[in-house]
Amino acid sequence: ISDVSRWALPAKGPAIDDPAVAAFEEKIEELDAALKRTLLENQRLNAELADRRFFRQINPGVEFMTVNAPVIGTASDLSSGILRVKAGSKQGVSLSSIATGPGLQLVGKVNGLSPTACTVVPITARNAGNIRARVMLGNELANADGLACSLVPGGDGTMVGPVEDRRNPGSADPIRPEVGQLVRLDDPGRWPAMAQMTLIGVVERVEPNPDQPLRSLVVVRPRIDRLDRLAEVTIRLSPEDVPVGGAP
Repeated sequence: ISDVSRWALPAKGPAIDDPAVAAFEEKIEELDAALKRTLLENQRLNAELADRRFFRQINPGVEFMTVNAPVIGTASDLSSGILRVKAGSKQGVSLSSIATGPGLQLVGKVNGLSPTACTVVPITARNAGNIRARVMLGNELANADGLACSLVPGGDGTMVGPVEDRRNPGSADPIRPEVGQLVRLDDPGRWPAMAQMTLIGVVERVEPNPDQPLRSLVVVRPRIDRLDRLAEVTIRLSPEDVPVGGAP
């Protein structure tokens, strides 16, 4: 597109009062924007496909259904970040359901329910509490090795917490987390099986732990910058909760 535009249009200079040229320039801009959107969507779909493959590899036999639903508002206490979603028990949503966003980003857990709507507490909300997670090491598609960590909301859209102290076999050198590593949910005690290994975010910073100098603190940021401002989420449903006839 760029090559065609450079060939077809004169070098930029004084404005040309030619409607045909102006229309052609506008069409070039539209095509360029469409191409960029397509490339971004392709990147998103590739990341989502890799996440789906990883989830199936780590959680064989775990089945769930999904329903896409719009976010129709937030709780009256705006600082809580709680989302109100237009999907309820009539669609198979239950208190064991979870919400994900684009790229299979974990958004949060359903904590309130009516026949036609539910509320979701984002993992970054100030009242979300702590979650257990795993900082993934190496090629995660080849193995699920990682460093255990406990994360709490950081108050700025991040999750913060200490990482376990581990060493390579036969070495005194600790295994430390690194910026850019993925962090996934690993909390079977408090989250359903269909939530395990969903993406929490990416390690943004690694800091010293003031309470345990030999261990590190990680600052993890979700891939979606503001989980509390999503326009739509995907609700994962347990098959046994879905009414006869299936989710819409």
